[in-house]
Amino acid sequence: YMMEESHMKKIFLSVALSITIFLILLTGCSGDGPSGTISGGDWTPGQTSVKLLGGSWYSENGHVYVFYSAEATNKSSKTFDGSTINVNCLDEEGHGLYSSPSYIVAIAAGDAIRYSNSFDYIGRIPTSLDLRFTDNPAMYSDDKVSQRSDFVVSDIHSSGSNAFYTISGTVINNSFKKQSVQVSAIFKQDGKIVGGKFCYSDPIEVGKSGSFTIYLPHTFENCDLYEVVATAY
Repeated sequence: YMMEESHMKKIFLSVALSITIFLILLTGCSGDGPSGTISGGDWTPGQTSVKLLGGSWYSENGHVYVFYSAEATNKSSKTFDGSTINVNCLDEEGHGLYSSPSYIVAIAAGDAIRYSNSFDYIGRIPTSLDLRFTDNPAMYSDDKVSQRSDFVVSDIHSSGSNAFYTISGTVINNSFKKQSVQVSAIFKQDGKIVGGKFCYSDPIEVGKSGSFTIYLPHTFENCDLYEVVATAY
């Protein structure tokens, strides 16, 4: 009887430990581990300039999840055709921790866009983000592209589930052609921009509207939604 009771206790402890680990994993998915914010930066040089508006991060199980928002402006008289950009995570001494390539979409002459993006890596937490972009005359053309103002976002609402915090709504395509749209959510915390994420809509006909849903971690649920912006993709 004593051996049977001891065996039952071991089974009970094993089940209890499994449940505890499972609950810890569920809690971790909400981003309750170490976290921080990242200040905005300066404009990069050139006819098309990019500026970090702000960002944030949280760490979980050795992974660092980074979110940021940026603005890009085309001061030239030609269309900026789009280009890659590197987002570098730096430590307190300015040493590189991780570099994530990204892409800036085409920008009409004299226009500006805002967008959010995210990435994750395994390593130490960042102190700052550095946007590296090199302007080049070969990046410009006379091609016609849509203006940022051609896309109107409306019917914005948020909701939460066990897995995600979501921002949904509709976007109207008032441009000259059918095209997909990149929609970004930009958040603030204590008056500072802390980044966000983006999604793509299905191709939208001229004059018509399409729906979008941006999936975010629950860390953004306690932040203020600063703006939702859209641009052609």
